[in-house]
Amino acid sequence: MRKKIVISYFAIIIVLTSTFALIMMNSTNNMMTLQLQNRFVNECDLLKQVFVSEYQNKGNVDFDFRSFVNDASRELDTRVTIIYEDGTVLADTHEDPAKMNNHLNRAEVIDAIRTDKMGTSIRYSNTVKADFLYVAVPAHIGGETWIIRVSKQLTEIKEMNQHILNVAVVSIFGTAVFALLMSIFVSKRITKPIDALTETANEIANGEFGRKIYIEANDQIGELAQSFNKMSQTLSSSMSELRQRNSELEAILNSMINGIIAVDQNKNIILINKFCFDILDLPQDYVVENESMYKIIRNEEIANMVECAIIEGQSQMKELNYVHTEKILRIYVNPIIAATKEILGSIVVIQDVTQIRKLEQMRSDFVSNVSHELKTPLTSIRGFVDTLKNGAIHQPETAMRFLDIIDIESDRLYRLINDILLLSEIESMDREPEQTEVEVSSVIEEVVDILELRANEKGLKLVTEVEASPVIHANRDRIKQMMINLVDNGIKYTEKGEIRVKLGTQGSWVVITVSDTGIGFNESHKERLFERFYRVDKGRSRSQGGTGLGLSIVKHIVLLYKGKISVSSQPGKGTTFEILIPNAKR
Repeated sequence: MRKKIVISYFAIIIVLTSTFALIMMNSTNNMMTLQLQNRFVNECDLLKQVFVSEYQNKGNVDFDFRSFVNDASRELDTRVTIIYEDGTVLADTHEDPAKMNNHLNRAEVIDAIRTDKMGTSIRYSNTVKADFLYVAVPAHIGGETWIIRVSKQLTEIKEMNQHILNVAVVSIFGTAVFALLMSIFVSKRITKPIDALTETANEIANGEFGRKIYIEANDQIGELAQSFNKMSQTLSSSMSELRQRNSELEAILNSMINGIIAVDQNKNIILINKFCFDILDLPQDYVVENESMYKIIRNEEIANMVECAIIEGQSQMKELNYVHTEKILRIYVNPIIAATKEILGSIVVIQDVTQIRKLEQMRSDFVSNVSHELKTPLTSIRGFVDTLKNGAIHQPETAMRFLDIIDIESDRLYRLINDILLLSEIESMDREPEQTEVEVSSVIEEVVDILELRANEKGLKLVTEVEASPVIHANRDRIKQMMINLVDNGIKYTEKGEIRVKLGTQGSWVVITVSDTGIGFNESHKERLFERFYRVDKGRSRSQGGTGLGLSIVKHIVLLYKGKISVSSQPGKGTTFEILIPNAKR
């Protein structure tokens, strides 16, 4: 209020003083312009008489227009111009007539010709870049007409206006300072209790609901202070209860494993839980409340579901691939209906079913692959058994060959079942129950002894580089199985060269590297290399007796012991597997 009083006083003084100054400036300007115009009229009439007299005496040939206007300009201290009746400038004291435009369209010239008397005009001169007062009169000689024009820059009027403006500014400033000081003094006494009331009210508005107002007054302001104190107490109690409820609601929403988004009728977000940020891969500090739902969800199907829920009041459910996060989401959309049956908006529940669908797909693929892998040897065994039953058993050489094949297929079937059971056993473990300190170098020696003969049969070298003798916490048999699978894999896919096994340490890790000089593979196979039954070269793997589970078993054994596995390969140059397992003596 104090500010309003001060501003009001200040504004009134400024407006009144400014209005007075403007009136004075306008009156002075009009008066001086009129005086100057009357003077120019008299000068033009006198100049017209002199021009007519001299022109008649000298004639058109001997009359010097330039000298005439220069003499007249010196006598009258004005700019003088002579214009012929067609608008051509014959002489001018300030400019070369040849460079000046036709003046027939000038206002003062038009008025002088039209009225055959005086023509006046005030305008900005492009020739000399200033405001001028122009007065023109016609002069008739022998059927011809000349326009005698006198003009002068309005410098005196401008100077007077500037003087009045300066006086007005000083007066306005002095009066404003006085009015400002007086209004501050008066408003301070009037608004002091109101300021105290306003300050406390602002504190209450900022959340300090326990604040009270202390004003010793028996008027309406005192009553208002008491009402404020009661309101503050009531608001304090209500806000405490509301904060408690909001805290409970927020805790419940953030504890949910599904994303929750509530939107109003305009599809602006009014509520969202933290898990929704995770599902949609949004930063946790991303501000979305009161923003459009489309700021975080850019999916036409979800938008249509929300639209339908708000307009038609129908609940919907749909499962879709959310391309922005490459996730499979199950979306539930329900309308928010008030007690009055009015639809206030909708609530969207987002469930991430990506892992569920992946597990279902993996299970389906696993069943399909197991069925295929089991069916192949069983079909072979059954076919040869039927052949033997049909008489081949009486042919010793044929029967023996068939029995050898049956033995090979039975062994393959046995190894496949064992690998499936082993993989299932490892996957079901959170940790290895039977762990001991395993010296990795001794395990590598055993594996080399087991597979060296097979490598030599293919003309391959089996080389070991043991830089240290580290120890890990693990089940020795599983580490041995892991190494057998890796080295055996290298032997299968290498036709010439070597399989090299290196053992060392790197910080707190034991590093095992198995590399070969085999066929290698393209980068496209890398992501799926450790999947069950995945083969880079299916024909070669089956012909070598592989089950397609070896590398998958390796990966799960490494993960069981909190390790890491990586692979690099180049087609035609070989493959390198690197395994890192925590060192027991770190």
